[in-house]
Amino acid sequence: MKLAPELDRVVAQYRLHRDAIERYADDLQRQGGYDDFETRLAWDCLVAIMGTNYICGLYDRYGCTDAHITTLAKRALQQVREQG
Repeated sequence: MKLAPELDRVVAQYRLHRDAIERYADDLQRQGGYDDFETRLAWDCLVAIMGTNYICGLYDRYGCTDAHITTLAKRALQQVREQG
């Protein structure tokens, strides 16, 4: 994973907001209107919790693509939701 050095940082921040993430996931599931629930949830959480400056910095620091960032966001979300 290209953004592996960032995973612990994102997971730590997601853990601080775990309850809000779960509430938002439930609301998003009911709302619908997306093609891929996990991707939508992952990006929404990344933007809300880490911010756009952080995300833009990833492109600069790592020369990554949206696919790399999606992988980072999904893995962090998965860790937090599974571990509780």
